[in-house]
Amino acid sequence: MPELPLVRGEKTMAVNLRRALPHQDTPFFRGLHIVVAVLVLAQIINSNMTETEALGQFSLTGMVTFLHIISGFGLLLCGVVMLFWMLAQRGARYYFSYLYLDFQGVTDDFRTLRQFRLPEAHAGGMAAIVQGLGVLSLLGVAAVGGLWFILNMMYGPDSVLVHDVLHLHKFLTVFIETYFWAHGAMGILHLLLTIRLQQLNKE
Repeated sequence: MPELPLVRGEKTMAVNLRRALPHQDTPFFRGLHIVVAVLVLAQIINSNMTETEALGQFSLTGMVTFLHIISGFGLLLCGVVMLFWMLAQRGARYYFSYLYLDFQGVTDDFRTLRQFRLPEAHAGGMAAIVQGLGVLSLLGVAAVGGLWFILNMMYGPDSVLVHDVLHLHKFLTVFIETYFWAHGAMGILHLLLTIRLQQLNKE
């Protein structure tokens, strides 16, 4: 039965992957995290096919634009739920320690990085701060996008105010896109290093 070792190896890899994924003890937050990531990726992709003038038209561009808006409101809702869940579970100081002038967690993380190791997530650490800023950025982009939609319905696309809000939305999108790709890259790196560490501990 030459196929059995391969099957066992695949099962072991799947188990290691599940264990390496973050938020293992909080399946709700993990699921919400995945939903947000998928929606953000979809927004990044379909934003290149949206046009303000096409809104309300029965065309491919019009439908993509409408989908972009609906997904944006969905992200706003997910962002609010995520922020409230984070604050309820761990408190504001965990993610926004700098507001309390507490930089001990960041200092500890820099010491860990100097030893060529990735720091674990903890209160006031770089991972927690980045996560907090990421959620605030998501809320900012989605809220401004929602504001643009409401103003566009009220005053039309030719309004100076509507035009300015739309440009603000596009400007803020640069930050959330940068955060998305950087956060994703660091997440994959952390995942690979965690799996590698699990394998070394078994040897």
